[in-house]
Amino acid sequence: MTAVDRRMTITVFVIAFGLCALLTKTHVTSWNDGSRIATVDALTANKTFAIDGSPFAENLGDKILFRGRHYSDKPPLLSVGAAGIAALAAPLGITLRHTPATAIYLVTLLTVGVWFAVGCCYVYAVQRLLGFSPRVGAAVAALSGLGTLALPYAIVLSNHVPCGASGLAGCYHLIRARDGSRVHDVLAGMFFALAYAFDPAGIVLAIAGAVLLWRAPARRWLLSIAAGAPIVALQLAYNVLVSGSVLPTAFTADVWTEFPRQPGETAPQPFELLSLDDYARLAMNLLFGGKGLLSYTPLVLVSGYGVVVMWKAGGLVRRLAYAIVITMVVYFALILTLQNDFGAKNYGERRYVDLFFLMGIALGPALASVRSRLAVVATRLCITLSVCIAALGTVAPFGGERGQSGFSFGSAEFGALMRRAPVQADIDVLVLVVIVALVLWLVSLPVRDEAALSGSRSG
Repeated sequence: MTAVDRRMTITVFVIAFGLCALLTKTHVTSWNDGSRIATVDALTANKTFAIDGSPFAENLGDKILFRGRHYSDKPPLLSVGAAGIAALAAPLGITLRHTPATAIYLVTLLTVGVWFAVGCCYVYAVQRLLGFSPRVGAAVAALSGLGTLALPYAIVLSNHVPCGASGLAGCYHLIRARDGSRVHDVLAGMFFALAYAFDPAGIVLAIAGAVLLWRAPARRWLLSIAAGAPIVALQLAYNVLVSGSVLPTAFTADVWTEFPRQPGETAPQPFELLSLDDYARLAMNLLFGGKGLLSYTPLVLVSGYGVVVMWKAGGLVRRLAYAIVITMVVYFALILTLQNDFGAKNYGERRYVDLFFLMGIALGPALASVRSRLAVVATRLCITLSVCIAALGTVAPFGGERGQSGFSFGSAEFGALMRRAPVQADIDVLVLVVIVALVLWLVSLPVRDEAALSGSRSG
């Protein structure tokens, strides 16, 4: 790494982390983060994963019941990390039970906020591997952080940002390992395992790793698998401990408590076969509707164009394009068929956050290939809309009624902020305008990096 890249990486980290420091929530916003906070409290106060004695478990829906004890239905890795932060803060008098606002802020910022900054740094690093200039790398890092739903979910104790950042880190180290470095293969295996441990759906990100390892020597496969296996084994052991099954708790209906049943009723199933019309309707919702990938992140269109550019480049760059597309298609299919929660109270589809850092790989090639005036205008429009939509999501990542559009409840929350604190709302709007202007300046279309991919084409 050159001195310029070291400085730029530090700058990207500091800015991304600083942004989270300004926006991170100081309270529980939903069952989703509340379930993890309850686990953090149980680990620090009672030295157990069981959340029965935690005040944060009251009126909580995201929990499971196994052998007479309640547990969070979330993977434990993020909560364990947050509990470590809470333990370090306790001697300062900061605890979840006595100073909940400060404690929630710190454990969120120093876990999810750090992973958000790390993800942005890896976005920059991948662009440099592809041969793009430091400015392009910084621009893509800014777009991945500010122009996707990674930002709203980086300010609450949610697992998707750490999962997505880990997946991208795994891809980066597999690329670096092509020069024969065994350390990078080991790191890649660990990061892909961490992606799974943060979010069971993160196992899909390993598909990108498999594509990058295709036709690689068996030694590289074995190194990566061996490095990640202990982390996966620990997660499977935890699943057995709290549910009696190696499967994620989302697929172990017998321990669910969110859906109380009357005698004789059938339990809801994690997999339910629907009609073709229902699948079509749900697919439209996941792409263009209230949970739409494109409706909440128009920047995906730019990334899609970048994938086409990467495919045309051939070699390693084409393989990266395959890794992005195959992973995204499989992930979308799994959401559609296994866990399509049409009524979830989220801003957009939070599970897409697992993919946004990976999708950011294609932004550099896209920006470097935009030439016509119409394409420049369209790209700038996608960037502006994406940054503004992500910013609205920071007001309330979770909220609304079942099935309500995130735009609807996000706008309502911002309207309430304007009535409650008009000066703060005005400042927020002004800051957003400045951020959009800075991002557009940083992107500086058209980008003059025509030869950037030429050094990365060997397959």
